Amino acid sequence: MKKRDALSLFLVIFLILLMIMDSALILPNEVLIAADLNVYFDAIGLLIGIYTVFHGISILTFGYFTDKIERKKLLIFSGFLWSITVMLYLFIEEFWQLMIGRIVAAIAVGVTAPLVISFLADIISSESRSKSFAFWGLLSTFAGFFAGFFALAFNTIDYTAIEALSTPPEKISYIIVNYSDLLNTWRIPYFILGWLALAFTLLNVFLTKEPKRAATEKYFKDLLIQENLQYSYKIKISDLKFIVKRKSNIFLILNFFDVIASGLLVGFIFPYIQFDIQINFIDIRVIILLLIVGVFGLFIGQFGLAHWGDKKVQKGDLAGRVKVAVICSILTLPFLLFAFAMSPNIPSQSFFFQGLTVDIIGFWILWIIYCSFLGVGLAFTMGIGPNWYASMIDVNFPENRGTMVAIASFVDTIGRAIGVIIGGFVFTITGSFSSTIFWSTLIFGLISIGFWLPLFVTAKKDFNNVNEEMKKRALLIQEEKS
Repeated sequence: MKKRDALSLFLVIFLILLMIMDSALILPNEVLIAADLNVYFDAIGLLIGIYTVFHGISILTFGYFTDKIERKKLLIFSGFLWSITVMLYLFIEEFWQLMIGRIVAAIAVGVTAPLVISFLADIISSESRSKSFAFWGLLSTFAGFFAGFFALAFNTIDYTAIEALSTPPEKISYIIVNYSDLLNTWRIPYFILGWLALAFTLLNVFLTKEPKRAATEKYFKDLLIQENLQYSYKIKISDLKFIVKRKSNIFLILNFFDVIASGLLVGFIFPYIQFDIQINFIDIRVIILLLIVGVFGLFIGQFGLAHWGDKKVQKGDLAGRVKVAVICSILTLPFLLFAFAMSPNIPSQSFFFQGLTVDIIGFWILWIIYCSFLGVGLAFTMGIGPNWYASMIDVNFPENRGTMVAIASFVDTIGRAIGVIIGGFVFTITGSFSSTIFWSTLIFGLISIGFWLPLFVTAKKDFNNVNEEMKKRALLIQEEKS
């Protein structure tokens, strides 16, 4: 890779990583925001859900333009819009103002999803696509972790002091009364990252170079680079019907049920830890949890299973990545269900919804088992993403990929929005994050498997169709030049 291309990739990736930290910045401070703006978790669930919906609408809208116009212009637009919006959070006084700010931020962040997939597809060879998306998944996961801890660095409330209070409303009221000077600290990380994003947006204006479309395709790699030709095909409105009619696309797009439960979990992970598990974030148990989940989930899940998908394709199994994604979707269910069924509670040293109380040795044994099952379940979950994205790229033409990723991501965000909105209202009724997460994982996980299985049949045929057509296009472009 040339130095200019490497610099462009770095600037694009870094700016997008800053922007996708957006949702992770809010998650650790949900309790603080609820106290600051005097709302409850039904409003917080609605806030996250509405953000997710507009994020999806933005992905769908700008995904089409990703295939139509210069991607650098879209990146600059989203960078300016997001950075200015989040810096204005300092002046928010009412919940409705935050809702408007989150909608605008969602639109800005939504531009980046099809952009990054399109950039990577034109830079990384087709034989290693799953690994490239796994690497992107790892970067975005680390960005989320960093954003969460960065947000917590400004939240100095002692949550152990409110463990004795029985209900979440009592705990929020306690925070309002005793920590009034800290209620607005959730805005600071947004302001800092907003300035940083603004600086990188300006750097992208002057230094980023747009990659050639289809430059890494099997039949176009040498043709476009060595002979300095352009891939001239661009998306047309008439292409949309072919995208929808392609059978693999239908099953790849419609399977949003697998993210309903994960959307609920991600949306309320910090309240789940604070209220149900009741664990202090500096506790050694958190470190053990993160280590086990990190090793299994991030490295084995993201890279090991992505590499497996690439290897199957390289050995001639054209539906290999789809098969790996289907296997992961099936195997993730029993591990996550058992972990969520264990439902640990630190103060009472109990498991299984406080149905089993143990001594300190028994607690540590069960805690490690809980972490291990959660880690393995997340590993299979994270193995789905890179193979899913690579499969979408494989069965679609370069000029349609941004749109296809946008449609699929939009439906995905609808699933996540449904999950977090349902979760907010169900928790308001039941008062238990653990039971809400367990049942949503079971119900929607079983439905999701039914949408994965048909891909075993459809993916190979669609992959062959795209491969043959790309070969014909390469010959046609070569003939036109000569």
